[in-house]
Amino acid sequence: MITTESNPLLSQAGYMKSTEFASVRGVSGVIVSLHAAVLLAAAKRDFIWYLQGLSLKDGGLKRVARELVEMFPDRLGTEAMHKARVAPEKMYPGELVSSVGFELDFGRWNFSEEKTPTKKGSELIQLCRHQALTYRERTKNSDGFCPPRSFKVLSVEQFLIELCTNPKLQFSLPGVDSVFNEFEVELAVEENPELSPGDFKHAEMVYFRDIIGALVEYRARHEKKIRANFPLTAIGKKIWETLAYVLASRNMVLLDGLEGRGKTEAVKAWCELHPGQARFVSLKGVANKTTAFREMAHALGITYGYGRTGPEMQSRVEDVLNRSKIMLVIDEAHFLFNQTRRMTARPELIDWIDTAICNRGIGLALVTTPQFIACMARAKNQVEWNFNQFRRRVKRWVKLPEKNSEADIAAVARKIFQNAGEAVIKKVVGYALLSKRDLSAVGDVAAEIRAMLGTDNLGKVSVEHVHRAISDFLIPSDQAFKVSLD
Repeated sequence: MITTESNPLLSQAGYMKSTEFASVRGVSGVIVSLHAAVLLAAAKRDFIWYLQGLSLKDGGLKRVARELVEMFPDRLGTEAMHKARVAPEKMYPGELVSSVGFELDFGRWNFSEEKTPTKKGSELIQLCRHQALTYRERTKNSDGFCPPRSFKVLSVEQFLIELCTNPKLQFSLPGVDSVFNEFEVELAVEENPELSPGDFKHAEMVYFRDIIGALVEYRARHEKKIRANFPLTAIGKKIWETLAYVLASRNMVLLDGLEGRGKTEAVKAWCELHPGQARFVSLKGVANKTTAFREMAHALGITYGYGRTGPEMQSRVEDVLNRSKIMLVIDEAHFLFNQTRRMTARPELIDWIDTAICNRGIGLALVTTPQFIACMARAKNQVEWNFNQFRRRVKRWVKLPEKNSEADIAAVARKIFQNAGEAVIKKVVGYALLSKRDLSAVGDVAAEIRAMLGTDNLGKVSVEHVHRAISDFLIPSDQAFKVSLD
């Protein structure tokens, strides 16, 4: 008999639960939805969903922790260190060093009659930095109980996970009345009878001053960076305005526009600005219920492994969406329909949207090309699908402009080819207009030059680079398609 011991290849799946892969999996959307259900302030629900959304990005909360430490070095330090105004170059007495050691290692600091040696401020700061970025086992007493303060000395990553999932951690946000905390305690105790008011603690860290304030500032800077890096075209502005309407109204809209005009990048950027309120889902060309629900589960932080069946993921997706009311933005929405020329069954995913999403007051934006209306017509004619059930739930069918203006194309080109001369921008824009492929042509020029130069840095691109990319690769491809399809 072949076992995992005799064949190590069979034991690979055992590593999937390793802590090293936690940042890949992210924080569970199911658990966060339960925590959010006992938060009365919308801003606080948005805040923990924002953090959960970050956990699903590349690097997860480990990356966020590292960025927080780099962004707010002045906040690192224990209460004793801040009181002493510890500076990196100064030496500090053993009494302070001992006090810092006790604060950082609560419950495990061994007192000794030996005099604690002095340390430089830089060493104390490094201790806090190490504490912030290093995974730490929860401190337990002899009876296995974790002291209430133990979460305060966890790593920043662990603390953020606790903040997302632990209903016993109370936190306040600017502009949110602190009275909500009292009501939230009552609600949490009512939902979880095993808890008592004494179990609830204020969310703070021993070595990171005002961690909640730092997270609020981190979010503000992150949003400012997204806005600065994204060139908002007239089409993009229309998309953003429509998505804002969905968020406010919790209705369904359909954004209909030609390919290559920047729809996908615009909705992605908007979702990046609202991760606590909306999630981006992109459907695949070979779509069925299982693949569609897997994409939704992925976006929401729900288990979506290949061992999960479509109905299993569907029930979890519905449960989380119903609790959270998080808005979905579904790109390539025409793939909700069967793509065969001959349909033999009703479009089940569209009917699911009608009943499980719209009927429950969950905002939804479908982003698609004119293929969507053609798919609707096929379903109506071939399987006698009652499209009016869907039509009456679409509150806005937004037909986007057929093309971007020359000024908008130039603005996007300047953002992609930063520091490049106007001659480069003019040539790129000229090709985009000549090929009639709009912003996708700008992206193709950039992709060809990146491959040509072997770098993502396009700041030193010359007119010759652009000319070669267009003349040697892009125009021949355009002509080949034209000859083949005309």
